[in-house]
Amino acid sequence: MAAVPLLTKSTPVSAIRIPHNKKLGSIFNRDINGLLVSSSGGETTPEEYRNMVLALLEAKPHVLAKNVGMPDPVIYRSQVATSWDKHIVEVSLRTWPKEDPKTIEEGAARQAQAVIQLARHGTDALALTIEACRKRGVLVVASYRMNAEDWYANTWQLSDFGRAHPDWRIPGAGCLDPAVPGVFEQRMKIFSEVADRYDIDGIEFDFRRWQKMISKPLENHPILTRMVRQTRQMLEETTQRKRRERLLLGARVGPSLDDPAETEYPGGNVRNDVSCRALGLDVKTWIEEELVDYVCPSLFWPRLPGVPKTAEFVALAKGKNVGIYPTVFPLPAWAEDDKNPVKDSNETRRRHQEEIVQAALKCYEEGADGISTFNWGTLFPPGTIPKNPPKYSEFYGRANAGYQTVEMAAHPPLDSQSKLRHYLNNRGR
Repeated sequence: MAAVPLLTKSTPVSAIRIPHNKKLGSIFNRDINGLLVSSSGGETTPEEYRNMVLALLEAKPHVLAKNVGMPDPVIYRSQVATSWDKHIVEVSLRTWPKEDPKTIEEGAARQAQAVIQLARHGTDALALTIEACRKRGVLVVASYRMNAEDWYANTWQLSDFGRAHPDWRIPGAGCLDPAVPGVFEQRMKIFSEVADRYDIDGIEFDFRRWQKMISKPLENHPILTRMVRQTRQMLEETTQRKRRERLLLGARVGPSLDDPAETEYPGGNVRNDVSCRALGLDVKTWIEEELVDYVCPSLFWPRLPGVPKTAEFVALAKGKNVGIYPTVFPLPAWAEDDKNPVKDSNETRRRHQEEIVQAALKCYEEGADGISTFNWGTLFPPGTIPKNPPKYSEFYGRANAGYQTVEMAAHPPLDSQSKLRHYLNNRGR
């Protein structure tokens, strides 16, 4: 395997400055394969992928938290984790057997072929993302979905490590158990490798993709805290070795610290929106000891106006050098109602804009330092993805061009209350 360069050519490490933890602005988390599935597959070029990232950055985030691993497999060149292309087609066909096999195979194959093609050019998705972020002056952190089950019970089969140790899964889950020493050790190797070999500005642990982060979470939460603590130490050592000012460690966590008697989140899903305590995340310790630089409280997959219980985290971080960036989803409930589809119109777009802004303002009113987002859409400019242009729906929803236009337009002002209020008062003018 060819060595991965530590730095991009555009910006020397000495020139990179990371703001105070409470002044990071907005944090945009992007999923692992969204750009790959929109690519030209076997004809993908580094320029095409880089341009797609630049299009994404038109949302003007201050930090791009690019999901690069599950935490295994990954979409970059690694000597520790499995490459994304190796098992994606086989596992996708197994996971969705009732879907059209041709459609499933084409989508998975497109992702695999893009990874392979970029490697033939001597690069990968993470390296190109870093180049684009350096060009735009945006910080980039490698985000890992810590125990994602996006392929449900088959997710563990996406990696060679999982296939070699099927008995190391959490009972009844499709993911591995970090309470098993071998799993813990392998993950620490993944995190150390990416920090050492890539010019990232930090690492983000995404504990919000599904609900099983570790077996017996009420007992085993110290193990996840040990992972956070050791990663913090590793990043500090990497900082000294690379002569960086510092590297970030962020965490996406549950929407509340503990479960109240009756958890209610407007637009959310109570079954999925479990607390940090129930997930095995001792956020109180992480903040108290300043093991993390920022925390993103988040519901699992809410519809507007659902937002997390921001005030709880703000109170915990008072006097601590930890920023609180609650996650706002751009999904209005009325646009997710397939039985009563809404036509795209200026009025519909204004309604969508206002709901996003009001949700973000609510988070600020509860003391948020900034806003984080999760999987907001990308409106690709003409020619950015020449081999696979998007097909937009006439009905208002995630597949609608107007919907994605609103997302891209509403994201830049998320970094401050004043910008949001100005945007709200002047939208459509």
